[in-house]
Amino acid sequence: MFLKQSSIKLEIGFLLSMFKNLFFTSILILLLILPFQPVLAQSSTELPVYIVQPGDTLNLIAVRFGISVTDLLNANSLENPDILNIGTALKIPGLEGFSGTLTTDVAGLGATLTGLSRQYQFPVDLLVKLNRITSPAEIFIGSTLVLPSLEESLELSPISPLDEGESLFEKAVSNGLNPWELILTNNETASLSLVPGESLYALSNSPGGSKFSSDLVESIDISPLPLVQGKTEVITVKTKAPATLSGELNGVPLIFQDTGDNEYVTIQGMHALALTGLTDFKIQVSSEGVETFRLDQAILIESGYYPQDPALYVDEQTIDPAFTGPEDQKIRELVTPATDERYWSVIFKQPVDEPACIKSWYGNRRSYNGGPFIYFHTGVDYGVCANLNIYAPAPGKIVFSDELTVRGLATIIDHGWGIYSGIWHQSKTMVEVGDFVEAGQLIGEIGATGRVTGPHLHWEVWANGVQVEPLDWLDTLYPDDYLAAP
Repeated sequence: MFLKQSSIKLEIGFLLSMFKNLFFTSILILLLILPFQPVLAQSSTELPVYIVQPGDTLNLIAVRFGISVTDLLNANSLENPDILNIGTALKIPGLEGFSGTLTTDVAGLGATLTGLSRQYQFPVDLLVKLNRITSPAEIFIGSTLVLPSLEESLELSPISPLDEGESLFEKAVSNGLNPWELILTNNETASLSLVPGESLYALSNSPGGSKFSSDLVESIDISPLPLVQGKTEVITVKTKAPATLSGELNGVPLIFQDTGDNEYVTIQGMHALALTGLTDFKIQVSSEGVETFRLDQAILIESGYYPQDPALYVDEQTIDPAFTGPEDQKIRELVTPATDERYWSVIFKQPVDEPACIKSWYGNRRSYNGGPFIYFHTGVDYGVCANLNIYAPAPGKIVFSDELTVRGLATIIDHGWGIYSGIWHQSKTMVEVGDFVEAGQLIGEIGATGRVTGPHLHWEVWANGVQVEPLDWLDTLYPDDYLAAP
C-alpha cells in the first residue's frame, strides 16, 4: 500500500512538472507568434506629435527634444509663435522611427526604466532615446519624462513586485490574474526573466494591489510633483493595518496625521531657499507583528524662479542678528507643534477686503541696506486699498499676539495639523492668546509697526515649520484636493 501511494505521488508530481513546462513553453511560442509592438515605434514617415502642456514654451519644448526653435517652427505652421495654447499638437522633427502622440509625465515613487516600459507598453531603448537618458539613475521622483500618450496605451495599474523566491504563477494567483496575461502585459518572454522588486503592471480592470512589496504599505503618494521651492506638499500613506509613521523630506522631519481607515497624511512646506536638485525622501512605517517598511529615495526640487525685489533700506536694528535671531527662534518654537485637530475644512479666505492689492509677493529675493540678496519674502504684502480691516483667513486658535522688533504687532493663528498663519505689522489687534477665531472674523488693523517701509499687512502661512506660498491656500484645499491622487 505504501509503495502504491508513493508511486501515485510521483506520477502526480511528474504530471504537474510536465504541465508547468508546457504552460511556459506555450507562452513563449505565443509570444514568438505575437511579437510585442510598441505604440510609437512604427515605420512611418509621419512626425510624432507632442501635446503642449501648462507652462510650456517653444524654447522649453525645443530644449526638451534636443532641437532648435527654428526646426520646431519650420515643422509647424504657427500663425503666431508668441502664442502657444495648452493642448496644441506640435509636430516634432528629428525623431526618426517614432509616430503617434507624445506627452510628458512626472516620475513617481519607485519609477524605473523597466517599470515605465511596462506601464506604457513602450520599449526601454526607445524611452532612453526619447528622453536622451545616459544612465538609469536619471529616473528619480519628480523627473519630467517624455512618454507616449496614455490614450494610445493600455490602462494599466501597478501590482506588488515579486518577492524573493516567489514565482510569476504564484503572483498571478495571489492577485486573481491570468499568468499568461501577466507575462504579456509586462513584456516578458518567460517568468524567469522577472526580477524580485521590479514594478509589475496588470490591466486596470484586473484585481490589483500595492506596487510595494510590503505586507503593511498599500500606497504612498506625494502631490504635487515635482517639488518646487516655496510650495506646499501633501504626502499620503495608506496601510493595511494601523501603523506608526515617521519620515523626512529635505532634512525636515515629517509629522503624520491619522485620517482614519489606515490613511495617514502630512502637509509639508518646501523652503523658498531650498537647494535645487536632488534631496532625500525617507519613510518608515511600522505595525505590531508586521515587518517594518522603509523607503529611501532621491527626489527632485525645482526652482520657484523668484525675482529680486528692489533693495530696501530699513532701521539697522531690524536686521541686526542680536535682535532678529532670538525673534526668529521664538517664532519657530511657536509654529513647530502640530495640533492633532484640523480646524479648517474649506480653502482659506483672503485676509483683507476687496479691492485687495498685493504690493510684494512671496518668495522674492531681498537685500537690506545695500547688503547681499540672502533674504526672501516669507509671505505676501497687502497694501491699504480698501480699508484697514484684517480678517482670519481660516479657523484656529490664537497662540501669539504681541509686539516684536521685526514683525511689529504680530498675531499667530494655529489652524491645526502644523499649519499656522502669521499676521505682521498691525496697528491694532483685537484678539488674545487662547481665543478661537473663525474664518473671516475681524482680528486687527493694518499698520506700519516693525521692519517696514510703509503701512501694509504681511500674511504668511507655515506648513510644518516652513513658510510657503500663501496664495496657493486661497485656491487649493489642502490636503483634500490631493487625497484622491493615484
